[in-house]
Amino acid sequence: MAIVKRGGRTKNKTQQQAPAKSGIKKAEFDLHKSKEVGVSDLTLLSKITDEAINDNLHKRFMNGTIYTYIGHVLISVNPFQDLGIYGPETLSKYRGRNRLEVPPHVFAIAESMYYNLKSYNENQCVIISGESGAGKTEAAKQIMQYIANVSVDSGNAEISKIKDMVLATNPLLESFGCAKTLRNNNSSRHGKYLEIQFSESNHQPIAAHITNYLLEKQRVVSQITNERNFHIFYQFTKHCPTQYQQQFGIQGPETYVYTSSAKCINVDGIDDSKDLDETLSAMKIIGLTELEQNNIFRMIASILWIGNVSFVEDESGNAAIRDDSVTQFVAYLLEVNPEILKKAIVERVIETTHGMRRGSTYHVPLNIVQATSVRDALAKGIYNNLFEWIVERVNVSLKGASQSSKTIGILDIYGFEIFEHNSFEQICINYVNEKLQQIFIQLTLKAEQDEYVKEQIKWTPIDYFNNKVVCDLIEATRPQPGLFAALNDSIKTAHADSDAADQVFAQRLSMVGASNRHFEDRKGKFIIKHYAGDVTYEVAGMTDKNKDALLRDLVELLSTSANPFVNQVLFPPSLLASITDSKKRPETASDKIKRSANDLVGTLSKCQPSYIRTIKPNQTKRPKEYENQQVLHQIKYLGLKENVRIRRAGFAFRTTFEKFVQRFYLLSPATGYAGDYIWRGDDISAVKEILKSCFIPATEYQLGTTKVFIKTPETLFGLEDMRDKYWHNMAARIQRAWRRYVKRKEDAARTIQSAWRIKKHGNQFEQLRDYGNGLVQGRKERRRMSMLGSRAFMGDYLGCSDTSGYGRFIVTQTGINEKVVFSGRGEILLSKFGRSSKRLPRIFVVTRTTIFIIAEVLIEKRLQLQSEFKIPISGLNYVALSHLQDNWVALSLHSPTPSTPDVFISLDFKTEFVTHLKKINPGLTINIGTTVQYQKKPGKFHTVKFISGNSSDVPEYGDVYKSGTVTVKPGLPSSSRNPKRPRGKSGKVDYSKYYNRGVKKSFPVPSARPTAASQPSYKSPVEQSYQPQVLAYQTPRPEEAKPVQRKAPPPAPVVQNQPQRQPQAIEPVRPVKKTAPSPPVRKTAPPPPPPPPALSAPAKPKFPTYKAMYDYDGSVAGSIPLVKDVVYYVESINGKWGLVKTLDESKEGWSPIDYLSQCEPPSSLFGAANPPSRPVAPSQPKVQSRESTVASAAVSSSTPASTVSNGSLSNGLAEALRAKKTEETTLAGSLADALKKRQGATRDDSDDEDDDDDDW
Repeated sequence: MAIVKRGGRTKNKTQQQAPAKSGIKKAEFDLHKSKEVGVSDLTLLSKITDEAINDNLHKRFMNGTIYTYIGHVLISVNPFQDLGIYGPETLSKYRGRNRLEVPPHVFAIAESMYYNLKSYNENQCVIISGESGAGKTEAAKQIMQYIANVSVDSGNAEISKIKDMVLATNPLLESFGCAKTLRNNNSSRHGKYLEIQFSESNHQPIAAHITNYLLEKQRVVSQITNERNFHIFYQFTKHCPTQYQQQFGIQGPETYVYTSSAKCINVDGIDDSKDLDETLSAMKIIGLTELEQNNIFRMIASILWIGNVSFVEDESGNAAIRDDSVTQFVAYLLEVNPEILKKAIVERVIETTHGMRRGSTYHVPLNIVQATSVRDALAKGIYNNLFEWIVERVNVSLKGASQSSKTIGILDIYGFEIFEHNSFEQICINYVNEKLQQIFIQLTLKAEQDEYVKEQIKWTPIDYFNNKVVCDLIEATRPQPGLFAALNDSIKTAHADSDAADQVFAQRLSMVGASNRHFEDRKGKFIIKHYAGDVTYEVAGMTDKNKDALLRDLVELLSTSANPFVNQVLFPPSLLASITDSKKRPETASDKIKRSANDLVGTLSKCQPSYIRTIKPNQTKRPKEYENQQVLHQIKYLGLKENVRIRRAGFAFRTTFEKFVQRFYLLSPATGYAGDYIWRGDDISAVKEILKSCFIPATEYQLGTTKVFIKTPETLFGLEDMRDKYWHNMAARIQRAWRRYVKRKEDAARTIQSAWRIKKHGNQFEQLRDYGNGLVQGRKERRRMSMLGSRAFMGDYLGCSDTSGYGRFIVTQTGINEKVVFSGRGEILLSKFGRSSKRLPRIFVVTRTTIFIIAEVLIEKRLQLQSEFKIPISGLNYVALSHLQDNWVALSLHSPTPSTPDVFISLDFKTEFVTHLKKINPGLTINIGTTVQYQKKPGKFHTVKFISGNSSDVPEYGDVYKSGTVTVKPGLPSSSRNPKRPRGKSGKVDYSKYYNRGVKKSFPVPSARPTAASQPSYKSPVEQSYQPQVLAYQTPRPEEAKPVQRKAPPPAPVVQNQPQRQPQAIEPVRPVKKTAPSPPVRKTAPPPPPPPPALSAPAKPKFPTYKAMYDYDGSVAGSIPLVKDVVYYVESINGKWGLVKTLDESKEGWSPIDYLSQCEPPSSLFGAANPPSRPVAPSQPKVQSRESTVASAAVSSSTPASTVSNGSLSNGLAEALRAKKTEETTLAGSLADALKKRQGATRDDSDDEDDDDDDW
């Protein structure tokens, strides 16, 4: 659902007509636009099945798109390769954007959490779930990276320090808590919940805290084949710093049993050397001192050497140390007595008690198996306590000042595991995943439906599997004890003997799952039907692993260490006291994991959750490999289908009425004004008013008892977008008013400055014209058009400097990136092999460095421009012109031995063209003479002669080129100068375009009021009250005009780049009024009116009057357009041109004298000469054709409308017909002359023969 514009803001737009048919091709589809594969949100699937979900994920995965949504839940498929989608560019793309504006990504989830934290002031968390190797750790790292980048102010050193430490926890904890497994090269072997605390004032990170869950310490002493120990052991042994090699005796990983027994030392894609550098760097960033780092690596070395302690049987069959040097070196590292160490490993101290009295103490020797178990227990205990201390030490560094804060939590925990042999570690890991699945069900499925019922929202219930029954099977204590309770009871019953405890546990299993259909008891094994699948667990060794306590002998040994880091930090006295206290049962591993899991659930329940469900596409960790059955199994146990169904039927957003009004009251004028809340009613009525003002349909929301429910996220994002733009729009109003005010001031100042500069210094374009005229003064005849007072050197006639139009098209097509100083159209004389020279049209563009000669060509019916010549202005030797008024210019390009020919061109603005070249290159030579010499071919000069002639074959404003000779008519004397520029009309700046946007202006046709001279000396009351309707006639466009039956005299040469003439309106004709019905005639006629006064002699006109015989478009600069049958003044005649003025002297310009015929002054110039007549009754005006309009105009000019009556109508019609016939006779008589002149203007250059064309 899209948010529509608020009422009262629409604009009335006129209906646009369909565009006329043109040569523009139909728009083509952009094939390079990226196409989405599948659907980005599974709720958009047409069919909701597990197979349809799998098919969609498969398509996107093979396309390199690993992220997909289910509403606000992100589905991630591990690509097992670097797709390059986490760089700075991608991060900035998601910053400040809502989920639907960008493709699915883990950054979108992180942005949503941070936005909700700022906007709604609520704690946030992200729960990342999936099986081992599905990409949970990578997703957690990217979320941390994104939040750290978008929330930190780089100018605050303290905040930046917190950010760096938070990011440094990743490489540090990965080294000590992750390992290579069969399913994942970087598998998390512990759970981690990172809480980043943000200040409520500026929402920047101020502290952080890490909670650790269930480290897999068994991996320290044993791994299955092709797996590795924790990363830190390989990093330290392969690339140990120099200071530790001698001190701790570090050798390669193949030397130690704990790192080589699984036969996997090197892993593709893992650089242990680089990872060690990152680990050491992380330690420094977090603030670990050098002493603390030394102690950490001392403990790592101790564990490695403890693993190399081996045993042999003595004479009694008991275990004995094979090599005492190894135990002595271990004692050196732990700083304990070597003999005490040896006894603690091969002997066990047992104390007996008799009631409350202390009994005897026995030293029981151990066999090899038992001694090996004690040795491994020592190594596991040291590493487990070391890891917990590192986490606590990191929390000390991340702890900030105590202040009010909100948090974002990131949960990265081991995924669901199913191995061939599953023991106590797997049941703990899978139990935690069951708890997370339970949270997902409670917070997304069950809680959502329960809330709909509570709020009385219309809802269709959907069935789902609630895994609480499985969680109770493992953790419950009553009424039916679970597995953890059975394990603890077994240990309590048979504490001393592990095998006996296992047997007791196996017997209790029949009681645990007697009535639970998700449990099956097998001999020595049992099966739990988890949400992710059935897992078979082995009973052997479970009770011993559940004890999770070091032997008292080992704790007492470590408490004797001389190293405070060992006896005070890792194994403090409180630990020994808890072990020796027989009154309290020690906490088991199952107790710890149960307590941690419940604490985690409580923490997550207090946050607004986000979900990332990770999927592993294959078991081989290969990119682009997608196993359908494996993914389909994950889709089923993750419950994606049920999640899609819930999302399709539910609501995307809900909040209380109060919070909704607080957030969005600005969007309604009834609830908010200028940022203040003005609503007087209750919250629910305010919510209704806001939704109504935003035009949200009732189908997009529902109102509950305390909350408002928004159905789709698009609606919510639309509301948020409108809210974000509210203050922007308010500021924009003020800015527009201020800019309008400043614009008026600047325009006024600019107008005054421009007028003052012209007044003081003159017009720069006219000054450039005067400079150019001086270059040819007294040397070259001039054209009449060049000598007009209004002529100025404007330069860019094609508009190449404009932002749009044909000039911009020229610049874009030819790649001109310099400032254009001159552009125009002309011709170039080209000579081809074996053919005569030919004049071809070209476009000429001059920049500050180069002359571009451009050809227009049609390629596949498309106009394209090709740069034919690029001539450096600095390389010109000279330019050559003739002494006559022709337009030819020769450009000498090179030295006397060139490799390319010179250029011989013709263009109307040749003086301006040469002027710009001279301005750019002051040293340029301008040769003017009776001949022009240029190199037509490389190294061969060609001379063009110029002669003056008045024959009819030479056009009035052109020339004839033939056989190396140019013939042109005589021009104005070479000493001619431009007169002063005629004064134009005053005008003013129109500011309405800055604030009346989108309003179409109408330009009414101005009424043509008769002049005072044409008014009669008196008016009757009827005439004064009558206002005739004016019918203005506009000349039709060229494509609409009807063909003329006769040819007109040849027009003057038209410059190609001159603007088209505007249609001129013929003087309006007053329509003839219909005679009103006459009243009954009395028998006695009234007396006749008095005779009119004597006519006075008409005044002599100011200038001779001429009537236009033909239409003339006036396209030549300085000319005036003519309209046929309209009378004009002719002030002076210069050759074939006359200086023409309109009768009201408002316009003047040059026009061909052949287009005019001298006539008598029109009667409209002498108002007093025509006698007044009785008024005629008004009539309805009729639409007139052009011929009838012209005819009526001729009649009205000779006979006033007042003389037309019923008696004289026939006489007026007869005179009009005679005038029409006379006009046609006159035009027919001049037809022959017109044809002759037209033929004289026709050039046939293709028949010209060049005098040196046959030298080949």
